[in-house]
Amino acid sequence: MDVNYEELRESLTASRGLRTVAMGILRDIEGAGRLGIQVREAISRSLESHGMGHFPGELPSSQHDQVRLYLLGSPIADVVKAVLSPTPKGDEALRSINDAGAQEQLRQIGEIVGG
Repeated sequence: MDVNYEELRESLTASRGLRTVAMGILRDIEGAGRLGIQVREAISRSLESHGMGHFPGELPSSQHDQVRLYLLGSPIADVVKAVLSPTPKGDEALRSINDAGAQEQLRQIGEIVGG
């Protein structure tokens, strides 16, 4: 896969704001050889600078491991933040999803967060 961060973001947008990719793809986009801590931190910064977040928060070191990417500022990002960083405001946001009858969305979020 020969893409750059802009194309990755476009594909993420086309995937309704959520996409799973292998760390090897991110390593290649970054132009790195190995997934050491500095490379993973650089990938994280590059994703953020292009409006993308990732889960897990600490990127894995194996090129075969999968990570989930999401668009920052999106409803998905709000839910990820609410789940990973509990606050009363985040709890209310999660409750509103439940009140809206979005049980399937909550199930999917549980799969994302739970692995």
